[in-house]
Amino acid sequence: MSSRLLIVGDERAVAAAAAEAAGFEVVRRDPDLVLCHGGDGTLLRAERLQPGVPKLPVRLARAASLCPSHRLEAVLRRFLDGALPLVELEMLQLALGSARFHALNDVVLRNENPALALRFRISVDGQPVDRETTGDGIVLATPFGSTGYFGSITRRRLESGIGIAFNNCTSSPREPLILPDTSIVRVGVTRGPGVLVYDNDPRSVVLREGHGFEVRRSERRARVHGLDALACQVCVRRDEVSFNPH
Repeated sequence: MSSRLLIVGDERAVAAAAAEAAGFEVVRRDPDLVLCHGGDGTLLRAERLQPGVPKLPVRLARAASLCPSHRLEAVLRRFLDGALPLVELEMLQLALGSARFHALNDVVLRNENPALALRFRISVDGQPVDRETTGDGIVLATPFGSTGYFGSITRRRLESGIGIAFNNCTSSPREPLILPDTSIVRVGVTRGPGVLVYDNDPRSVVLREGHGFEVRRSERRARVHGLDALACQVCVRRDEVSFNPH
């Protein structure tokens, strides 16, 4: 059973006290498990900081209505009881020149100046999608990330594969592309500048005319215990339980 636990997120003192009371050794390096104490963004940050290490997400009680089984102490007990199975989540690999980045949620290209539209070309497995697309940009998402920015644009959720959402494109209404997870997507900017980001990494790259990037399925997986504790904010009123996806 994992015993060395590293905490990423808010209210670290509260999380550390609960973890130590449950029998974990709280560490700052070489963990067996990472407790992500916060929200969706905390999990994304933890995966960047500790790639491949199993994560245990727990929402902050002050930031979300939680049922008893999703509160910090209860989640730690459920983990120790073996009641939170480990799930491996697909990720995207972003290639930018010789650099490689890995996204659990999404890769986003958008116009740097909101007053000016971005123009870009997309190809999938070497085949052009359109001659040129004009708009605010695109979102390339994993199934896990499809409930975020991708979902706010498309009102859809992916079950598998790679999704491409078109953000305010002039060919609107532009249906999203749902691609097999074996697809290789290349995007080239024909009029910029555009800003490229992945997940909630605060770093960004400015892409100008002639610049581009590639996205494909990553060989890396995010390993997460107890996704139900992250995916749902649960409000209990009498005998009724309502779920509010993240």
